[in-house]
Amino acid sequence: MGGWLETGPRVRRMPRRAGLALAMLAGLGLPAEAAKLLAVSGTEAQGYARIAFTFDSAVSIKARLSGGVLVLNYDERTEAGPERLVSELPGYLAAVRRDPDGSGLRLALQRPIRVNVQEAGEKVFVDLLPENWTALPPPLPPDVVADLARRARAAEAILKARNPAPVRRPLGVEVAKLPTLTRLTVRLPEGVAATIDPEGGATRLRVPGAYSFDLSETRGRLRPDMARLTATADDASAGLAVAVADGFTVSTDRDDGAVVFDIVAKKDPAKADATAFEVVKLDAARAEGAGKAEPKEAAKSEASKGDGGKGDGGKGEGAKSPTKADLPAPGSRSGASEAAARPPLAEPPERQAGSGLVFPFAKRPPVALFERGGIANLVFETAEPVALPAAGTGALRSVGEPLRMGGQTVLRFAVPAGVLLDLVPVRAGAAAGAWELIAGDNLGPSDTLAPTRLPDAAGRSRVAIGLPQPGGAAWLDLDGERVAVVTARGWKPAGIAKRQRFVDFELLPSRFGVAVLAQADDLTVRPDLDGVVVGRDGGLAISAVARPPDAPLAEVSDLAIQREPWAQARLGDVRETIRTQFAASIAASAGTRGPMRVMLARTLLANGLAAEALTTLELACADDPVVASSREAAILRAASLAGMGRNAEVRKALAAGTLARDPEAVLWRAVADGQAGRWREAEEGLSQAMPLLERYPLALQATLRTLAAEAAIETGDIDAASRRIVLLTTTDLSHLDRDRVALVRARIDEATDRTKAALEAYDSLAESGERPVAAAAALRGTLLGRDAGNLTPAEAIDRLERQAITWHGGEIEDAITAGLARLYMAAGRYREAFTAVRAIDAIAPDAASNRALHDEAASLFDDLYLSPRGDALGGVDAVALYFDFKEFAPIGRRGDAIVRRLSERLVGLDLLDPAAELLQYQLDHRLTGPARSSVATQLATIRLMDGKPLKALEAIEGTYLPELPRDLRRARALLRARALSDLSRTDLALETIEGEAGPDAVRLRADILWSARRWREAGEAHEALLGDAWRTGKALDDATRSDVIRAGIAYDLAGEPIGLERLKAKFAGAMAESADARTFALLTSADATRKPGFREIAQKATNAETLAAFLAEYRKRYPDTALPPRGEAEKRADGQGTPPG
Repeated sequence: MGGWLETGPRVRRMPRRAGLALAMLAGLGLPAEAAKLLAVSGTEAQGYARIAFTFDSAVSIKARLSGGVLVLNYDERTEAGPERLVSELPGYLAAVRRDPDGSGLRLALQRPIRVNVQEAGEKVFVDLLPENWTALPPPLPPDVVADLARRARAAEAILKARNPAPVRRPLGVEVAKLPTLTRLTVRLPEGVAATIDPEGGATRLRVPGAYSFDLSETRGRLRPDMARLTATADDASAGLAVAVADGFTVSTDRDDGAVVFDIVAKKDPAKADATAFEVVKLDAARAEGAGKAEPKEAAKSEASKGDGGKGDGGKGEGAKSPTKADLPAPGSRSGASEAAARPPLAEPPERQAGSGLVFPFAKRPPVALFERGGIANLVFETAEPVALPAAGTGALRSVGEPLRMGGQTVLRFAVPAGVLLDLVPVRAGAAAGAWELIAGDNLGPSDTLAPTRLPDAAGRSRVAIGLPQPGGAAWLDLDGERVAVVTARGWKPAGIAKRQRFVDFELLPSRFGVAVLAQADDLTVRPDLDGVVVGRDGGLAISAVARPPDAPLAEVSDLAIQREPWAQARLGDVRETIRTQFAASIAASAGTRGPMRVMLARTLLANGLAAEALTTLELACADDPVVASSREAAILRAASLAGMGRNAEVRKALAAGTLARDPEAVLWRAVADGQAGRWREAEEGLSQAMPLLERYPLALQATLRTLAAEAAIETGDIDAASRRIVLLTTTDLSHLDRDRVALVRARIDEATDRTKAALEAYDSLAESGERPVAAAAALRGTLLGRDAGNLTPAEAIDRLERQAITWHGGEIEDAITAGLARLYMAAGRYREAFTAVRAIDAIAPDAASNRALHDEAASLFDDLYLSPRGDALGGVDAVALYFDFKEFAPIGRRGDAIVRRLSERLVGLDLLDPAAELLQYQLDHRLTGPARSSVATQLATIRLMDGKPLKALEAIEGTYLPELPRDLRRARALLRARALSDLSRTDLALETIEGEAGPDAVRLRADILWSARRWREAGEAHEALLGDAWRTGKALDDATRSDVIRAGIAYDLAGEPIGLERLKAKFAGAMAESADARTFALLTSADATRKPGFREIAQKATNAETLAAFLAEYRKRYPDTALPPRGEAEKRADGQGTPPG
């Protein structure tokens, strides 16, 4: 240290900056050896003299004036002493002497002086100032100051490397708002002991350790309950100060690792006294009434013990994902009638509440308790509010707040290792029904539920779980998984003992009720009278129930259709034969008339008159019971129905038990299956009945063997098809049968990759075959030619369109339409494709081939909206296709995604109301959890585009969740702030985005300040948006010039000449070369606000669309979830080209 010394008594301290520099170097330490004086020099300059000492280590020098002698003492002895200072400073020194011990110097002065000593590391500067010196002391040399700074930085870096600053872990602050309560929740790490203390007018939470509080979730959500919420942090701890507004109080609680602040309004003392008085009066009246009614109540109690309690008539409604189409109708048995059908519930044994978590209710609700991933999920099916009770002994740790999903409330608890959970009915004070959740190491008796296979009427596989007294069903979104929960109404535990996995779903371990984790979008879970049924539209993928092998077909001696009578009926004058048999049947007696009519029917059927044969048989069966019960009549009637194409009625005609294993009945059932397109069933039946065909007429053999060959082809057994067709001879066959055989052979060639031979056969049949075969051959030839590359798509479509005009009826028309639909799909003519599929669905919705085509159309519909395939589809076409053919839209999550993509198309077409309606329906009926909060951001964006900020704010507030991904929370905060700004809630809007960075947040902040007419801050915000654009030397684009002009207007209106000059200095050159040169010159001129053109410029800037600029920045930050620009998507799509269709 040094100081001012003079010949008089006045003393001053050295400059502070030198002292600070030396203090920073003090921690470097000194060597243990004696210091060595390396150099001493003296200089005269600017009216004073300076003596510079250089040591090998830091040495302190003390200066003392004694008469005309200046004494300089060192802290340590030195080895050398300078005497040449006299010659260097002749105007100040007369002599210089070194003390014998080397601890100082003595300098004889020639004039009175003042002394200033400055130490700088190993250097010490002694300034000899004239006595009349009045200025500041001379500074240290610049190189010395720079060296001191460098060494200080190096020392600081070493200290930081040795003791790095700890990484602070953020502690989130969650906010939950109710009409009467605001709750702040801070979840602390395990083992951290926090303290809560009052501090002034606030309550402070202090957490020791390297932590920091993240207040992003609380911004703009605390008023009017709270005055301020402040987070602080130091080296030892982090603090959170909660200060409530006037009229509110705060209470704190600890909940197993979490600290909770509850802010509630203060109670009015007058209202509280009145309420207490009413309660006292009511209690007194109840006590008096109870005394009078005691005998009657006792009698009722005895009666109730005998009758048992009545079960509540809950809705028990089914849950189907993801649509609600399968919910029971209001008048179904799942409502009140189902409740009446249930047996009454037995009353649980009386038990007083214990130390567990007690949930009291006015009426004990159905409940479910299941576990997933170490989390216990407690579900109550009730409309009553459910709150977390106070923690009891051995309390469980709650995971989040209670969730309300539909008609159910879900509470979640972390299950410690080695702990078992039980749920028991208890009596809790005045509550009529209560449940107590207990954590322990043992469980009470319970019923174990086991799944069983249960085929439905159509043979589709389902799984049934025998849950006694099931309640309602609902789908829950838990951690991104879809879980269907069916509650239980009984008080005795009944659940799934262990996890059971299936292909389409998973049964979760449960203590009460049933929990089904869905693996398929179309999974259905429905409660029934005696359990729960799990299924899918097409049946579950589970192993089939083992069944005994089919019995062999019965032996038949006399066939209903025999070769000789059939051939005789086709010989000669057929009309005369029919006329004779008809007359004979009329003239026959009552006893012989029935067999005569059967003979007539056989003749008619043999000559292709199936309808007439059926009428004759029905008349015979109606008049003669013996004929009606005969095997022959049943077989002939089935053959007649098959000949008419009434395939569904064939099985009814052969439904008698005696015909179950009859080979002829099996044959005609297989024929009906083949004609209906059920090829697998047809192949099975025809394979069994093939030996029977040897005894059939040749003409009929040709028809049936051809059908058998087609069945083998359709099921992929080409060898069987070849064997069956080779047994046929073309002799004694009709032209139609010969052509059908040729068509089957061509199909075998096609299946065995003999494409050229197949095409030649198809072309030949198309030119010269019988009409039905020619139509089928033309169809197959066209499709094969297209696949082989012999035909272009346009040529193939043209051929099939001509076929569709010239042929109508039967399976061929359906096949032509299906072929056209597939060609339209490949050619991008989507409207024609969906129209064709719709036509086929209307004609034969149950045909297997048609169902496959419908699935292809549904897959195409999916691709058009959820894959790049639909990018080239124009916006108008996309919207029109959806609303015209939305029956092809998939169900489940992909269907929801299509709706959201469609809303983007609607926004691009400036159809904001329909887009908002689609997304609002998604929020209200389809989505839960974070997905719902994400879609709400899109809905809020549309509302802002439509000038409805209040509805935008409602969409954001109504979908708030405390635990959302960081990016999603930020996006919602930006939209919420924009909506608040449009509602003139400026301070709340700014608070909502406080601390947010990025171009989108900076622009939004500038827009908010501009809208609030806070001109100085708005000017600075718009200038910040410009960044270094003035340094690039490039021409300014329209957006940049707009920001420059808005900044200039704001500075003018705020009366900020300094900001205006800074803006002018940066952008005068660039703006002078732009189209807005005159505008900028006016704004930066003196008294710009009084100029005639200023008002017009300011009006244009105020009316400019700022939302579009904000959304443009928002889209850059969130390209995957943000909506397209309003009204521009159609232009973009049209630029790419819209395919026909």
